[in-house]
Order: sequence, then C-alpha cells, then structure tokens
Amino acid sequence: MIENHLLEELVTFAKYGTVAKTADVLGLTQPAVTHSMKKLEEQLGVKLFIRKPNKLYLSETGKYTAREAKKLLNDNLDFSKKVKQFEKDQTTLILGVNAPGPMIVLRSLNDQNVQLEDKLIESNFESLLAEHQFTCLLLNFPIEDRDITSTYLGTESMSVNLPTECKLNENSELSFKMLKGKTILSPANIGFWTQIYHDEIPDSKIIFQDESTDYSEILQYSVLPFFTTNLTSLDSQWGNNLPNNRSVRPLSDEVAHQKFYACYLKQNQTRLMPLIEKLQDQWSKYDQM
Repeated sequence: MIENHLLEELVTFAKYGTVAKTADVLGLTQPAVTHSMKKLEEQLGVKLFIRKPNKLYLSETGKYTAREAKKLLNDNLDFSKKVKQFEKDQTTLILGVNAPGPMIVLRSLNDQNVQLEDKLIESNFESLLAEHQFTCLLLNFPIEDRDITSTYLGTESMSVNLPTECKLNENSELSFKMLKGKTILSPANIGFWTQIYHDEIPDSKIIFQDESTDYSEILQYSVLPFFTTNLTSLDSQWGNNLPNNRSVRPLSDEVAHQKFYACYLKQNQTRLMPLIEKLQDQWSKYDQM
C-alpha cells in the first residue's frame, strides 16, 4: 500500500517543480524528498522522473501519477471528513432550520446536547440528511421517502403590530393585501417569509433590520407597523422588549400560518424523539397565540 506522504510529496513536486521548493513547502530536507521519490518509483514499478544533471522532471507517466495521486488524496480527505461527521452526528444532535421560528423554540429549551446551525438552510435538504451533515432539519414542509420521515412540530402564525390610531384596526380581520402601500419593519434573515412578503404585498415597503438589539430600539422609537409571530415572545434577545403601544393583529391568510416539521433519517427516529417531544410541548404553549 502506497503511503500518503509519498503521494503528497509527489503532488507537491508536480505543483512547484523542484525538490528544493517541495522540501521547503513540506518542511523536509531535500535528500528526504529525493529518497521518497525513488521509493515511490520502486513501489509503483514505473519511472516517474526524467533525471538530468542537477535537475529533475516529471515524465508523462509521472504527471499522470501526480494527477491521480491528487485525486486519491482528496478522496481520502473527503472520506475522513465524512467519517468524522458521522461520528459527530452519533454523539451530538445537529439541527438546521429554514426560518427563525423553530430556531427560537429550540434555543428556548437550552438543550446542551443540541448543536444548532445559525445559518438558515435553503436547499439540498435530503442530501444534508443523507450525508449526516444534520441529524434533523426543522422545515415548513414534510419530507417523506424511503429513508427520511417527518413529524409535525407546530405552526408559526404571522401578525402585524399596528399603532393604536391606525385605521386598519377598525377591521375585524386583517390580511396581507390590506397592508398594501404600508411601510413595515421586519427583522432580516427570516428565510422564506421574505418571499411571502414580496409575493403577498409587493406594493409595500418592508424595512429589514439586521441586528436584533438595534431593531428593538428602532421599534421603541418608531410609529411604523412591524411583523411578529406567535413565537416572537420566546426570543430572549428582543421578544420581551416589544413596544406596548401597538395593537397585535393576526393575519388571516393561509400563507401567514406555516406548519413546521422535524425531518430526519428514519434510523435516527429513536434518538430524536425525546427532543421532538420537548419541541412539540414547548411549541404547543404558543401555537394559538
């Protein structure tokens, strides 16, 4: 079996073209590199180099071997990463979400055995699960196939918070279309909700604010409407610091009520059920709010 360090030295030589540079890059002596190249030739039973006085060149076979060695090293690296990722997946529950709502519920549990990916997941959901990059994904749609299943967690429902003097408060029921032309504040990085806003109220101006601390301050000193959901109050950063001079009006549109599911490999169901049940219990306290 060819040792990895011999392949690494060959790939490095192919990149830099000299024994001196190869030795320098790898932190080796030049005689050590020369010995490794000879050893590699002996183990493969082919000539990899054209030797000239004070100069060493890769033959065509040597160039081919270097290319294949690079592929093999990369494959070994990917293999190692996958094994480590699998091991991590077995000892820690790695969760991802495609919107902030489930993230808020999950964080409120303070479960030390859970690692939550802060960046929202936007695509390749099945692959991320199949490759053990995530133990579970909390998504606004279920996934069901041969290897993956889903469990309902709860519903996130959107509301608009209106100034008390706003004429829209005279309506018994509100919809997205009734917000046409309004300027409305919203947190940034809200996943698919951004597209819903654009689709449902394209003529409105949504002002997205990145930092939750700044957003809380803006809300306190602004008279603009802003969006919240039934899960907002669970957010420890700003959910408890909302202004009290607004009328919280739920939106009646079907699209304003998003059902969320825990999606996971069937083989992980037993490991995940205790956490899923905690999420369901916590979520149920806010489902009808």
